[in-house]
Amino acid sequence: MCLILTRALVPYDLAAKWEADGRPGFGDPYAVHQRAWECFPGRPRADRDFLTRTDPKDEHLQVLLLSAIEPARPSWCPEDRWQSKRIDDGFFAHPRYRFSLLANPTRKVRSNAKGEILKNSRRVPITHREDREDAHGRRQRGLVSWLAEHGEAAGFSIDPSNLRTVTRPRHTFVRPPKDGTPRHSGTLHAVDFQGLLAVDDGEKLRAAFALGIGPAKAFGFGMLCLAPSP
Repeated sequence: MCLILTRALVPYDLAAKWEADGRPGFGDPYAVHQRAWECFPGRPRADRDFLTRTDPKDEHLQVLLLSAIEPARPSWCPEDRWQSKRIDDGFFAHPRYRFSLLANPTRKVRSNAKGEILKNSRRVPITHREDREDAHGRRQRGLVSWLAEHGEAAGFSIDPSNLRTVTRPRHTFVRPPKDGTPRHSGTLHAVDFQGLLAVDDGEKLRAAFALGIGPAKAFGFGMLCLAPSP
């Protein structure tokens, strides 16, 4: 089955006008999440099967969409800034790829700063590159280990020596109350992993490409961008 990769380029002046008209624009992950749904009109929200990623460029905001069905161009993207291409299974036949993964790396915490076991575990962002020990001598995995573990599950391996871990500004969002649900806010930490991967299992890699890697996929994280490498 083919996948469809779509690139939408939104000029900053158009994005600003959208915000000035009182409509949620592209200012936070939840707003982008709302805009992305406009590319799939008539579909139940429970059936989300697409990934998104946004990247600021010199003159526009780049929005990438990866989906199993072709999206419809929304009103917020000019016609000449909308482009889709099909990705068939042959694309995943290469042994190596250059990659970029905008992710929200987290780890589960079961105790507080005093070492006391918590009743409920919670997730906290991973902000250090290498593994380290906390004040109680317990291992805390770093960004490289986080990616290596997810890569193993996704059918690829990485070379840490040429891996870049680029931390992006934190993403704060507010989800307004709707249908009886309370207002919700949150902060997401973003890291752009860039480097070279070697394919160990092509089927697992294709599945990870389609489904995404890590948490917060609904908010623009987890899309694995690939380019074949010699």
